[in-house]
Amino acid sequence: YFLAFSGIVLVLFLTAWVKANPDDHGAEGLSANHHHGTTASPLMRNIAVSLTSCGMMAFICQLAKQPLILGYLLGGVLVGPIGLQIVDSHVEIGELSSLGLIFLLFMIGLELDVKELLKMGKVVLLTGLMQFPICAGIQIMIFNVLQMIGLSFGTGPYSSMYVGMVCAISSTMIVVKLLGEKGEMESQPGRLTIGILIFQDIWAIVVLAIQPNLASPEIMGILKTFGMIFVLLCIAMAYAKFIMPAMLYHSSRNIESMLVMSLAWCFFLGIVAILPFIGLSMELAALIAGVALATFPYSAEFNGKIKYIRDFFITLFFAGLGMQIPMPSIGAIATGAVVAVAVLIFRWLGIFLLVVLMGGGPKLGAIATLNLSQVSEFALVICSLGMGFGHINSDTMTIIIWTFAILAIASSYIMGYSEQIYKKAAALGNKLRGRPVGEGSEHGHDDHGDHRDILLLGYHKVAFMLVAEMKAKSPQLLKRIHVVDFNQDVMPKLRAIGVSCSYGDISSPDVLEHAFHGTPKIVICSIPDWALRGIDNEGLVKVSKKVWPSCHVIVTADNPEQTVRLYKAGADYVLRMAKLCAERLHEVLTENSQEAFGDEGELAELFSYFKDKDKVLRSSKSFVEGSKGPVNQ
Repeated sequence: YFLAFSGIVLVLFLTAWVKANPDDHGAEGLSANHHHGTTASPLMRNIAVSLTSCGMMAFICQLAKQPLILGYLLGGVLVGPIGLQIVDSHVEIGELSSLGLIFLLFMIGLELDVKELLKMGKVVLLTGLMQFPICAGIQIMIFNVLQMIGLSFGTGPYSSMYVGMVCAISSTMIVVKLLGEKGEMESQPGRLTIGILIFQDIWAIVVLAIQPNLASPEIMGILKTFGMIFVLLCIAMAYAKFIMPAMLYHSSRNIESMLVMSLAWCFFLGIVAILPFIGLSMELAALIAGVALATFPYSAEFNGKIKYIRDFFITLFFAGLGMQIPMPSIGAIATGAVVAVAVLIFRWLGIFLLVVLMGGGPKLGAIATLNLSQVSEFALVICSLGMGFGHINSDTMTIIIWTFAILAIASSYIMGYSEQIYKKAAALGNKLRGRPVGEGSEHGHDDHGDHRDILLLGYHKVAFMLVAEMKAKSPQLLKRIHVVDFNQDVMPKLRAIGVSCSYGDISSPDVLEHAFHGTPKIVICSIPDWALRGIDNEGLVKVSKKVWPSCHVIVTADNPEQTVRLYKAGADYVLRMAKLCAERLHEVLTENSQEAFGDEGELAELFSYFKDKDKVLRSSKSFVEGSKGPVNQ
């Protein structure tokens, strides 16, 4: 590893030296290279060195268990104006990197399902609705006072306001990643945390809408902006209701076609937004485009596939932000630390206090507050746009980046030890108030959401019969089942009998993460290899264990040799049709030996009993027929 990193650093230094000393190579050599087509364009060179630098720094951050975004920022610093000076300015990759912001906002929109928001309960709804205004308002007021007494947040006209406003939003990337690693996405504090994050994203839409008119806040200009947003929303919802369902339905059997359609939809709405008589940004249009598609069953599939395109461009976006960082000074770092402390303090007013007042309980409020004690990557996005509008300068961006870095590093430890932090804080608080040490650790009321802990990957013949058996004999289990399948035709009928489901490619770990939030206890794939496409049962074991390491995986084998391989791959139980049929026949014969080996009448009565049972299953109109052909994932 040391030699590999040394080689990367050497190449970057050589690239910097070649750029700084072009005459040392002679004009003839460069001309010859260009003649043979070996000279890359400046844009390609800048992208190459930026991605190389970001990859190296991101790997170092990953080893240090820090957010990858820090690595991307440091990668931009390394090759930028205050580093090796290979890339003279972020403008040189700015046009391409702005695509990363569009994809990021589109994916955030895909997570904003308004129908699901309304089901989250009053604690989530009211806390999410009020957290941003409370935190932003208090922080803007405090930072304005600090600026008046001499603490500088930059020379821009709205520097202190930007710092207070953007620091009221927490990081979706960091929080979701750490909650997933802890397996707490479906816990009560986890659901509250995710709910507040969703509302923060909605408030970010409002900020993006007001931001262009901030320099001249005329009421008519702001009303016009919101009016155009309403027009764009109406266009998006009209397409989503009348046009997109048919288009996506006909594309649903082809993953590539669906991906292209979703991207075409995103950029179509972006083109509509930038028409002169509408005058909105493509970034805002991308967010609205995502929201319009969030209600479709394909949103998890879109998120899982677009993620890889987004990650490429978002790396360049954050590298470009890193290139805008001036030479670090003690003042900027100290100011960033002051802002970080203020964020940690005021989160308790904006989250903990609200949750307790809404009846959620101190533990629920404390854990959610600790989970959200960082600054969002959205803060960097808003500040980047603010620099383009002339509202702030690079000094403010530097302070926000230092705040982001400090809290991102602290957050991994705060969230990792949130339970211990709460217990010690609760014990100290109770001791100071003269109460028993264990008091006040209640969770509060869990009045929203249900927990699904049985996950069916694919809805084939055996899965269909399993649901039928549960419907007939154990209907209470239907509320614990979630199905991920590519066939959307069965989904309305499944939901009608209490089985939740989502559209998705079961061979993709990223799609499964978006299709099922939480950690299932049991993952079942009852589809034999011949009916799967793009993956086999052994691959499904590995995918399931990667996404949910603690789950128990049940898969299907065609023969004894495959059974052995699946157990070695980590399967907890392997279904084999021949073996199960033999076991069932043995059970029938041994449990009914008197009837089976008695007179002819008793045997006929026995078979009639089993036929009647099959007729009951077949006649049930509530059962949903599964996929009959190959599962084309």
